[in-house]
Amino acid sequence: MMSRPQKLHPISYLSGLINVIKQNIVFIIIFSLFNLRSFDFTNLQNYIFPGIYLGFLLIVSIYQGVKIYNTRYWIEDDHFILQTGVFSKSKKELNIRRIQSMETSQGLLSQIVNGVELHIKTPSDGINLETVTKQQSQLIRESIIDRQKALEDKGEVKAQRVENLEHQSQQTHMYQLNFKELLTMSMTSGAIGVTFVTLSPIVGAFSDHFPWHWLGTVLGSLSSSILLKVILFLIGLLILSYICGAILVVIRYYNYTLTRQGNQLHIKYGLLNIKNITVPTDRVQAVIEKQSFIRALLGYTSIQFLITSDDNDLSSDNEATAEGNVMILPFIHKRQAYDILAKLIPQMAFKDTRKGKPWRSYHKHFWVQSVVILVIAEIINYFWQPWIFILAAILIIYLILQSIIVVKQSGLELFKNELAVRKVTLFGYKNSYLKHDNLLGLEINTTPISEKSDLANFNFIIAKGMGSEYIGLDYINESEVEMLREWYLKGVDYDSI
Repeated sequence: MMSRPQKLHPISYLSGLINVIKQNIVFIIIFSLFNLRSFDFTNLQNYIFPGIYLGFLLIVSIYQGVKIYNTRYWIEDDHFILQTGVFSKSKKELNIRRIQSMETSQGLLSQIVNGVELHIKTPSDGINLETVTKQQSQLIRESIIDRQKALEDKGEVKAQRVENLEHQSQQTHMYQLNFKELLTMSMTSGAIGVTFVTLSPIVGAFSDHFPWHWLGTVLGSLSSSILLKVILFLIGLLILSYICGAILVVIRYYNYTLTRQGNQLHIKYGLLNIKNITVPTDRVQAVIEKQSFIRALLGYTSIQFLITSDDNDLSSDNEATAEGNVMILPFIHKRQAYDILAKLIPQMAFKDTRKGKPWRSYHKHFWVQSVVILVIAEIINYFWQPWIFILAAILIIYLILQSIIVVKQSGLELFKNELAVRKVTLFGYKNSYLKHDNLLGLEINTTPISEKSDLANFNFIIAKGMGSEYIGLDYINESEVEMLREWYLKGVDYDSI
């Protein structure tokens, strides 16, 4: 059946129209907010520009619809072929021998009509079909697997590659994020910062249309102080950011499910846009645990895998594929997380780190940043507001306190051919676990001032996505850095060094 050209699902037309609107939504919103109030509906000349723009949207929508109508896909010989185009037809062919993964994602419309967006990927290329039915998706999967099996019999395709594709349709449940944990995750996430940064310029852009008179009346009843009004407004914006950020986390990670088959992990999550990610555990370069200070107090954590994007990288999520950073367990109790990790990657020990850095490195973690903050505050004070020094003082105090945590909680541990590194970030902890076999290089840095204090910095280099990742610590004892260098160069178990 797949030898005959197939069409996309009819919902693709609506999806194409929505994509056109999404690409122009910013302009539409800005035009509506700034022109509707003063728009003279009796003057025909005022309709010229909106008419031209609507005509442009109509032409683009028709073009998109014709392109979808002309799209065909089929299997011919040893190739999966996609043909599309409006004025001229173009063909894209994927060699079935090199197909590594077939993954699906579902937007809200696709969920309603039981359709999926299918991603067919090779190590360096791929084809996206938007949108096909689940039955079509399964038929494509089965047809490609059957063809690869035939090529396997001829010795033209590795058995592991066919096995990988078959594993994607045979999964065993391992973990699911329940709704209670999802709510706790949303309330302790860092999405508030992203939302606040997003909302701030929007409020600034539409400040002329904001009902400041009404807001001033409400706040005026509370206090006549301008400073207090500003503080109350910022608190309100933070609360709004917190609520919006929590809602976004719930929508993004809704029904997060982790399943496993062989060396493949299958991740599915999302409410409005369901995503599917397949991760090969044999391509994991490092395991990263991230905790905010709040989650650490509650005993919860998150686990990420750093993977490569070479011949066996099967990630279907675009961002994860490009960066090689895949979330495995977004919110889970620490003890349960490491029980699951022991099953997923039994060759790693995940030893606790020896905590503590030299106290003579304490001031090095905040004095440069403090000077930069003061310089920026002085510039802002000169051109804008004098109370910026209050914010600068708060930031510097936070950096000083955080530096205490850095010195007390950072550390490392060598166990045979495995290294564990614990690093304190600006708002939490980051534990990294990597094996000697995955190391690409070692960088050691020091300065004349650090040498006098017998301190040095190190960074191990590992592969991640299409690039690399640096994992290390700053300002630790030179003797420890020398021990790491010897371990890296000799390539033997630490116990024998």
